[in-house]
Amino acid sequence: MYLHPYFEICSTKSSLRAGGDLAFVFCANEAAIPIKCYSPELMVTGVYSAQEFDNAVEKMNASKSTSNNEEDDNNRRMLEKEEMEDMRIKMVRQVTDVMPNMHALVIGPGLGRCPLVMRATADIIREAKNRGLGLVLDADALFLLTLEQNRDLLSGGGGAAAAATNNTTIVLTPNSVEYKRLVATLGEGSEDILEQRLDGVIIVRKGFHDEIIQLISKSSGSSSSSSSSGVFRNKLCCEEEGGLKRCGGLGDILSGIVGLFVAWNKILLNSKDDMVLACWVACCLTKISTKEAFSKSRRSMTAPDVLDKVGSVVDSFAGETSKS
Repeated sequence: MYLHPYFEICSTKSSLRAGGDLAFVFCANEAAIPIKCYSPELMVTGVYSAQEFDNAVEKMNASKSTSNNEEDDNNRRMLEKEEMEDMRIKMVRQVTDVMPNMHALVIGPGLGRCPLVMRATADIIREAKNRGLGLVLDADALFLLTLEQNRDLLSGGGGAAAAATNNTTIVLTPNSVEYKRLVATLGEGSEDILEQRLDGVIIVRKGFHDEIIQLISKSSGSSSSSSSSGVFRNKLCCEEEGGLKRCGGLGDILSGIVGLFVAWNKILLNSKDDMVLACWVACCLTKISTKEAFSKSRRSMTAPDVLDKVGSVVDSFAGETSKS
């Protein structure tokens, strides 16, 4: 679900360039036509009006104390809340109706932070987990997790515990700033608490070297290392050298490739056992694609240059198996 087309294009096109067959895009109505014009191969659906959502939120905030009549104020607020609720439900339904045709859902790149969109997106995440649909959360979807009303979205009975039951794969792809925000909010300032709340979730910590960590509680199984929180870490580190320029959209490209691998895992294996390795491969592909794009374009490199390299880098990884 997107408002800012450029970041959506980076994410969805990377999944196609890496070998995906079809990519659905759910976005603001205002972004749908630009996305279709730029990438006609994408299946684009506008699921809400950004202008209407923003106006509804502004109207609600402005009506908090606009009259001397408290009863009139309460009635007006009630009607406005009902209107916002109808808009939210309509947006959620348009996405969830297509879920039977999907294997994974990438949420976050270009999403924006409209409070009403945040509420609808939280409901979509809950429904995706209930259906066992793989999830990749990036960018503003990570910000959504830090909001107080959503801090149990991936923890407790409604989050990771439920995901473990229906074998849902959940991957977070934070950069350094986003990870620190998750620690400060979900983790209440402690990485140990964060790990306990994200039992079963895979975290891809983007950086000079990308770290891929799957958090597993003692009751869920064992792995190569453990922490003081009582959570085992299944961990890999991508040490591939990337390009010397960090242009916008690189993280979105990674999220799209991870989303593709989550979908393939759902189709072929339906198991989370190999997802840490799959995320590591996605990080390697992105780093190498960036390096090759920089080698060609140098300082003028932008995200589309990296996208142009993804297909050939995937083929180099696959080797002769792609011909058999």
